[in-house]
Amino acid sequence: MKSVWKKLKVKWNIESDLRLAWIFVIFSVTGSSIVFVRKPVQIFLFEESDFWSLPWFQMIVITVIIYFVYQIHLFIIGSILGEFKFVKWFILKMNKRMFPFLIK
Repeated sequence: MKSVWKKLKVKWNIESDLRLAWIFVIFSVTGSSIVFVRKPVQIFLFEESDFWSLPWFQMIVITVIIYFVYQIHLFIIGSILGEFKFVKWFILKMNKRMFPFLIK
């Protein structure tokens, strides 16, 4: 575990163990909030609460929508909790990998 911790500190250019732990808290709060957001969005769009009972194309649609909602949540929660620069950098990096043709 220690080596993964050190690799992330180097990869993300973070010097403090406490700051890395705080970033993990931000990711966990964001992920937990998305769990509560997905179901109402899915019911609003498809009138179905169970993800696995959806047809495959509706699963793809809800996954893409939740991906963008996750980014918005990450940006807002990260900014409120004091990691605006890191979260902005992380979201841009994530989008460059997902959509290399859109961002130059």
